[in-house]
Amino acid sequence: MKIRELVRRDHLVYCYADEPIECAVAKMYASNVGSVVVVDRTGSPVGIITERDIVRLLAEEVDFKTPLERVARKNLVTASPDDTVIATAVKMIEKNIRHIPVVEGGRVIGVVSIRDVLRALVTAEAFP
Repeated sequence: MKIRELVRRDHLVYCYADEPIECAVAKMYASNVGSVVVVDRTGSPVGIITERDIVRLLAEEVDFKTPLERVARKNLVTASPDDTVIATAVKMIEKNIRHIPVVEGGRVIGVVSIRDVLRALVTAEAFP
């Protein structure tokens, strides 16, 4: 199974790099997701911010008016729509991440969570 089968193209949650942390928090809450992709004004991915990051920022008492470009993780680990679910699962385990942006043609087309990957693997195993 390919990652493209897991991507919901109609549900990409993102904030611009110059927007504040509170943008990401509000969008995570409103969309019930655990991460927000951070993009520049051209729509190219420049980072990601996750629930784990928000907890860290709270503990460090960072002002939530701070622009995302200053706090988002910029070492973005991505998947291609043509990657297999297994290869993506391995990458997520190796990098210790729970959310992976799926990039095609330099643009993020969606985000796949570890839950999405696990669901796909269990479904494939239970219903071959």
